[in-house]
Amino acid sequence: MLNFWSRDKAIIVSSIVFLILSLLDGTLTLWGLGQGAIEEVNPVMRWLIEENPIVFMTVKLSLTVMLGFVLWEIRDRSRKFVACSMWLVLIVYAAVMVLHIGWVMLYDQRI
Repeated sequence: MLNFWSRDKAIIVSSIVFLILSLLDGTLTLWGLGQGAIEEVNPVMRWLIEENPIVFMTVKLSLTVMLGFVLWEIRDRSRKFVACSMWLVLIVYAAVMVLHIGWVMLYDQRI
């Protein structure tokens, strides 16, 4: 019983962390684009930003929430897949945050 609750808690906490990282990523991306410090490399997200930054953030955060719901729904059928997916998303967002920190530091030195 304890394992059940700890696994569910891990999915909930991970989903909240992913949502916060997604919000931070989107905010820093929009700020960096506004400053001319970066370019969006994802063509779909670039198009969304050009069309409407609010739609960009809505789609970005909605995808993160949907990921959390999917992981929640399949948690009992595929524990290993859920765990690997959570780690993969965490690693990708960690890499993105390192890139953001790098360009923020470089941009800060230019001013």
